Amino acid sequence: MNILLVTSEALPYAKSGGLADFIYSYSKALVKEGEKASVIMPLYNIVKQKHPEVTQQLFDQFEFKMNWRTQGCGVFHVVNHGVDFYFTAMDRFERDNLYGYGDDNERFACFMMAVNTFITRHNDFDVVHCNDWETAVLPLLLNYNSKSIKTVLTIHNPAYQGWAKREDLSLYFNLHTGYYDTGYARLGDSFNYLKTGIMSADKVNTVSKTHANELINDHNGFGGIGAIIDWCRHFDFSGIVNGLDTEVWNPQTDKNLAKNYGIEDYQEGKRANREAILKKLGMKDDFKGPLFSAITRLSGQKGVERIMDTFANLHAADARLIVIGTGEMENQFLYKSLPYPEVYFIKRYDESLAHLLYAASDYFLMPSYFEPCGTSQLISMRYGTVPIVSNVGGLNDTVKDLSRGQEATGFVFNNSDYYGFINCFRAAEDYFHNPNFHVLIENGMKGDYSWSKSAKEYLALYNSISWK
Repeated sequence: MNILLVTSEALPYAKSGGLADFIYSYSKALVKEGEKASVIMPLYNIVKQKHPEVTQQLFDQFEFKMNWRTQGCGVFHVVNHGVDFYFTAMDRFERDNLYGYGDDNERFACFMMAVNTFITRHNDFDVVHCNDWETAVLPLLLNYNSKSIKTVLTIHNPAYQGWAKREDLSLYFNLHTGYYDTGYARLGDSFNYLKTGIMSADKVNTVSKTHANELINDHNGFGGIGAIIDWCRHFDFSGIVNGLDTEVWNPQTDKNLAKNYGIEDYQEGKRANREAILKKLGMKDDFKGPLFSAITRLSGQKGVERIMDTFANLHAADARLIVIGTGEMENQFLYKSLPYPEVYFIKRYDESLAHLLYAASDYFLMPSYFEPCGTSQLISMRYGTVPIVSNVGGLNDTVKDLSRGQEATGFVFNNSDYYGFINCFRAAEDYFHNPNFHVLIENGMKGDYSWSKSAKEYLALYNSISWK
C-alpha cells in the first residue's frame, strides 16, 4: 500500500507538539510493516536552517490557481529511515515560526492546494492520511480527483480547527460557497476547516479510544465539533492510541543519559541519572523524598495551575520538582515558584535535558484537563518513572491506576474531582516509601509502547475503506 501522510510538522525537521512525533514514528513503523510511506509538509525557514540537506534535490516544480491568483511551488525530496519526505517551498512559509500568524488560514489553504496539485501530478497514492485542521480540507479537494484515493483524517487536537470566512471557500480553494450554505463546511457562522474534513474524509479517527468517546459525548466543547462527529460520523469514528518511537526513547541506549539501564539494573541507573541532573542544574542532592518532574507546554489545557498547587506540599515530604517547558503561563509559573526552593523551573525546551529528566525522576506529573493521547506518560513508564495523570484521553487508556493491584503502572485521578489531583499527589508522596513502589516501576518498564500494534490498527482502518 502506498500511503501519503499530510502534515504541518514532523520530526526531525519541525516540531511544536506531539503531531511531529506521531508522523515520524508512525511513518517509520509503516515501513517496518512493509508498506510504502511518504510524508509531505511545508518547507519552513527552520527546516532550511537546521536541515539544509533537504533542499539538495528539487523533485518537482509547478503552479496552481487560488481563485484569481497563481501560486508557484517547488517540492524538495529526501529519504529518512526509508520514508520519502517531501517539502513544499512557498513564500508564505518563509517565516520564523510554524504557526501563530494572522494569515494562517490562507497559509495552510495554500499548502493543501499545493498538496492536491502534487497528488494529481504524481497520482500513485492509495491512501492520503490527513492530520488536524491544517490539512482537513484536502479530502474534499481529492473528491474531484480523477483517481480513486482513500482518505483518512486524524484529529490530534480538536481545540484547533481553522475558522475562516464563507468567501474563503472560493477564494482559497476554488470551491463553491454552496458547501457553506448547506452547512457541509459551516460551523456556527464560520467556514470550519476541521468540520469540512470530518464531513468529507472516508474515515475519521482520533488518537485514543477514551478521547473518541469524550468527543462523541461532548456536544458543547470545542465549538460543538463533538456534536458534528456524533451526528454525522458516530458509527465510523474510532480511536487508535499512539505508539512510541522505542528506538529514540530507550533507556538502555539513550545517549543523553549519564548511565544507561534496563529493568534489571534500573535502581543503579536512575540513581546515577538523578545525581547527574541535580549536578547539572546546581541543585543539592540532600533530600530523601521523591523527585517529581513535568515536561510540558505551560498552558491551561495541561493543568499547569494544578502543578502549581503542589508547591506547598514539597517541603513536608522532603521532595523536589523540576519542570521544563514554555507557553502562555510560563511567567505566571515562574512567579509562583519563586518562594519555593524545592522547585526548579527551566523556561525553555531542551531535548537532551528532557531525556535525562525522564530517567532521573521518580514521578512524572501530567494532570491535563484534556489529552487526546500524549506520549510523555509512555516515555516516563519506559524510563521507570511513575506517571500521575488525569483520567482523560490517552492517559486513561495507557496508565493503570494503583487500584489495579499487581498490574498497576501509576496514579490516575478523576479529572472532574476538584481535589483529585492534589490528593493523588499526596498519596504518591507517601507511596514512594512503600516497599511495593518497585512494582509500579517494573510494570511500567515491561510495557509494550511500540508502534507495531497501532500501525496494524491503522492499516486495518485503511483496508476497511471501500474503493470508490
